[in-house]
Amino acid sequence: MVKAIRPIPPAVRDAQARASDPKASTFVSANAGSGKTHVLVQRVIRLLLSGVPPEKILCITFTKAAAANMAERVFTTLGHWVTLDDAGLDAAIREAGIAHPSATLRREARKLFACALETPGGLKVQTIHALCTRLLQQFPFEANVPARFAVLDDRDQNEMMERANLAVFLEASRIPDSPIGRALRTAMANAADVTFKEVVREACLSRDHFMAWTDAAGNAAAAAAQMSAALDVSADDRIEDVEREIVDGPNLPRSSWKEMATLLDTSSKADQKQAERLGGG
Repeated sequence: MVKAIRPIPPAVRDAQARASDPKASTFVSANAGSGKTHVLVQRVIRLLLSGVPPEKILCITFTKAAAANMAERVFTTLGHWVTLDDAGLDAAIREAGIAHPSATLRREARKLFACALETPGGLKVQTIHALCTRLLQQFPFEANVPARFAVLDDRDQNEMMERANLAVFLEASRIPDSPIGRALRTAMANAADVTFKEVVREACLSRDHFMAWTDAAGNAAAAAAQMSAALDVSADDRIEDVEREIVDGPNLPRSSWKEMATLLDTSSKADQKQAERLGGG
């Protein structure tokens, strides 16, 4: 069963018309599906009707999908206007928020579709990221970024990450007793394949923080010494000894596990699971 289209109350139409007036600086806050994109589209169309060149209009959105949707709705509306007769076009212009259409305005309205299509670069409806990228590309020296840099998409980023991982793996396999070889052997023994890849990726993405840390320490060896001091371990400590100290240490020695399990078994379901682990130890 097809439901009838609910009419928009006059008060809402008036508010949308005020918000789409390009002479007003407007902030709109409304729920999803309440017509915010419609107001933005009407505002762009009214800018075009007032004689603003398409290349002078910039629309910013958060996502590529929203940008594509907004651009499509602007062009769909302008394309539809070309097919309307005078009475229909007058009604469409009034719906856009202009109360008194004229013959001159109708003539200009019918030109907008072709004008927007022929604008070099098209009507600029972009995401915030795209705008920032464009600004950095236009002013690389002022922004202290490499000239003619390119932003990697997810596929290129993943491909570069795979190549870097392979290079490290090959070097570590070639010299297993080197620091990188021992580090890789330890990491592989303590992480599943997927988890290991995620750890490597996170480390690469956080390289700026890592480099700042090692630079502040003086070198990688000094940074490792800081980490060892914070964890109270040394390079000569074996993982078996560390685990044994944790298990048999003074905080919760193995001899107290059964007593602790008995107490946990009377508590919540999560504590009961811990009791099973301690009881099995």
